[in-house]
Amino acid sequence: MKKILFSAGLIALYILYTKRKKMPTATPTKNKSEFIQLITPSAKAIEEKIGVPYKFIIAQICLETNFGKSSLTKNYYNFGGIKAVKGQPFVSLLTTECIKGVCKKVYQNFAIFNSVIDGLTAQAKIYQNKYFKKYLNKTTDPLKYAQLIQSGTPKYATDPNYVSKIEKILKTL
Repeated sequence: MKKILFSAGLIALYILYTKRKKMPTATPTKNKSEFIQLITPSAKAIEEKIGVPYKFIIAQICLETNFGKSSLTKNYYNFGGIKAVKGQPFVSLLTTECIKGVCKKVYQNFAIFNSVIDGLTAQAKIYQNKYFKKYLNKTTDPLKYAQLIQSGTPKYATDPNYVSKIEKILKTL
């Protein structure tokens, strides 16, 4: 039931936004602040429903999408660099992965979503998966939340500089 209400809430936010402004692509923004304005209502709805600080969600999405400029976001509505699971539509793209301190470029299969709402809902599900759900409602501090999800195994991101990158974005919000 919570999942249905959550999805309905995001859909309502999306419908309200698109009635005010037509969106030809996932992120038709011209600058960083416009992109942040676009994703803020959904980030706040996610915070309210599952307990992840909305400013963390904004910083995470900004980092993963280069403020909405990534082709993964524009073309495939993937807001979090979400990898495809078996049977899911995907696109193979070059990305940087860091394993045991060694970072290298590799091709990964990233999930394709059909809409902004599908992409943002999938992003919210990541925060609720078996590895990260223990951090829900633990803090309202977005930086502390980033530190928490990087503290366990597996870590949220393979980038050893993930928390400092999130912190840098948070300072601009």
